[in-house]
Amino acid sequence: MNKEIEQVALMLKTSRNTVVVTGAGISTEAGIPDFRGEHGIYRQLGEDRVMQIINIDCFRSNPDHFYLFYRKHFHSYAHVRPSPAHLALAQLEGQGLVKAVVTQNIDGLHQKAGSRRVVAIHGTADRYVCTNRACQEVYDQDYVDTYPLTVPCCEQCEEALKPDVVLFGEPIKNYYDALELITGAHLLIVIGSSLTVYPLAGFVRDYCNSNKDLLIINKGPTQMDYAATLKVDAGHTGDFLGRVLDRI
Repeated sequence: MNKEIEQVALMLKTSRNTVVVTGAGISTEAGIPDFRGEHGIYRQLGEDRVMQIINIDCFRSNPDHFYLFYRKHFHSYAHVRPSPAHLALAQLEGQGLVKAVVTQNIDGLHQKAGSRRVVAIHGTADRYVCTNRACQEVYDQDYVDTYPLTVPCCEQCEEALKPDVVLFGEPIKNYYDALELITGAHLLIVIGSSLTVYPLAGFVRDYCNSNKDLLIINKGPTQMDYAATLKVDAGHTGDFLGRVLDRI
């Protein structure tokens, strides 16, 4: 492990442009279950059922059904604190060693930790946006939690609010920003993702077509292990990154 810490510290110090990609694994260390993990909602309820309800078509055709399910199974992350791994990435950005974070997560923990340049391709769960395109007022979790009806509506125009997250059937957010950051990196670090969800996995695959460094930190295998300059099977990402910071 000491050799890996030395190697990662050197990669960070010599990189001209480091971008980090994060998945659910970084947030499980903050206590948030992985949707696809052992205790995740897909395992508990079945992925097909979840996909049928957490879907843009269901939201549009039956918002009451959507929100009854969403309120029960998708909890607010407002009171969840960033993990040591989130804090370490923010510190690396503050030192100029990380340019940006592209995340699949909707929990907002990178921003809470102090990372300034975060591209959240699946949105942010604690934000809600008015579906009236002429309005698009934004509301927080407290407003939705205290709204007296199942489907929260806008104070301004009374149209339904939608969670500011990417539902099944919707394109990801910030597509071109994410693609440009990832493919333009000098060093790409993937943390807590098995790289099975597209299009993000495709962006990483495109990056691997260039002769640049790929560092993967993940429990278990990923789809791109074969292309990694270094693969770290870290039991606790926060501890590992903390030791890297100490070495830097």
